[in-house]
Amino acid sequence: MTMMPIESIKPMNDAEIEAAVRAELPWLLERRQAGERVAAEDTVSGRLRRAVKAMRQPYEQICQATGIPFEQLADFMAGGQLASDALDRLAAAAHCELVPRGTEP
Repeated sequence: MTMMPIESIKPMNDAEIEAAVRAELPWLLERRQAGERVAAEDTVSGRLRRAVKAMRQPYEQICQATGIPFEQLADFMAGGQLASDALDRLAAAAHCELVPRGTEP
């Protein structure tokens, strides 16, 4: 799904709003379920997704703190990928540290 430029958005009546919500709802539900699946994975990315979720901050705040565009963060949280420098900034914001297994004190 692509974002529409704000300039191209026109006022909608109630019926148009309801139709738009009905059209988008399945995609939103699928994306949420995908995000829950990938966050449950026992991977570095899965752990980072759980840490970001545990921050309980709006994506807008996380994006502002990390410099990661909103769409990229939302895609990552739903199972997409991020560049390594963005992963580093996100991990720092979530207070995560990569520790090799078997080396914890």
